[in-house]
Amino acid sequence: MKCNKFFAVSVSLLILAACNNKQGQNDAMETIPEGKVAFSDTASSSVKVFDNNGRVCIQQTNTYYELVDAYEGSTRIPLLLKITRTDLCFADSVNKDKVYQISAKSVMDTKEIKWDVQLVATDINLKDNSNTLLAVHEGAGEEEDLISRFSLLTGKEVFNCSYGDLRVSIPNVKDKRFLGYVSRNAVGNPIKEKGQENLIGIINYSTSRNAVSSAKILLKRSGLSSAIPAYTPEMTLVPENANVSIIEDGKMAILMKADEKYKPSDINDFALKLTYYYGTDNEYTDIIIPVENDQLQVTKAQYDSDIFTIQ
Repeated sequence: MKCNKFFAVSVSLLILAACNNKQGQNDAMETIPEGKVAFSDTASSSVKVFDNNGRVCIQQTNTYYELVDAYEGSTRIPLLLKITRTDLCFADSVNKDKVYQISAKSVMDTKEIKWDVQLVATDINLKDNSNTLLAVHEGAGEEEDLISRFSLLTGKEVFNCSYGDLRVSIPNVKDKRFLGYVSRNAVGNPIKEKGQENLIGIINYSTSRNAVSSAKILLKRSGLSSAIPAYTPEMTLVPENANVSIIEDGKMAILMKADEKYKPSDINDFALKLTYYYGTDNEYTDIIIPVENDQLQVTKAQYDSDIFTIQ
């Protein structure tokens, strides 16, 4: 009799479990989205371990996906990014550099976009509301970080600078303007690659879509040339009138009189100010370069011509 009761209870539990499992399957089926499949792909991750002369070396590859919005004017274009990140380091050390292979494809019928880019960075940011992909390559020791921006529309590098950038924003417009300075201390030493001994920095100006203009800062032979630091100087944006609002301690300018119908002639009324501190008494010298018609106006720059040359 006890055996029959045990059997009956067991059967009841099995039926209950089957019902619960069926209900779970039904719930899962209800969450499957319906509609046209815009894109489909599969990817995998891997790890390899090497013996490098007695040291253990690990290579890890991880592939993941991100959905971001690119903008062409006011048109939103959803992009699916396939990102493969490869880390290579010894087990007893840390390598902050990673290799990113990024493929982008539009997934709606708004506009066809397709591009690929490979870059070396410590980290990337796809959602900083700038219509760009931001890549940060961290420096070590006295090196300064190198920041690069890539257009979400084309995948092309449009901007780079050391330490940090400045932004110019237009109300109701996704595209931004970026200003920055590449110093001698930038990781990877891009200044040295230019082959000019007296070159101490490069100022870059760009939009979210294209590099616009740049200026080289060169040192003249003077008593102060050895005192001017190799790192990025203090940078701020300076308004020329009430048409420009400066926020974030001079790191961002908002062009209050411009809107989504702006023209290059509307990108005016502000300047880039660089301040180089030197010596033991906190002495300094400034370079001020105005922006007019969406361009750096090097010929109108204000600076000490006994110390600098600007090209």
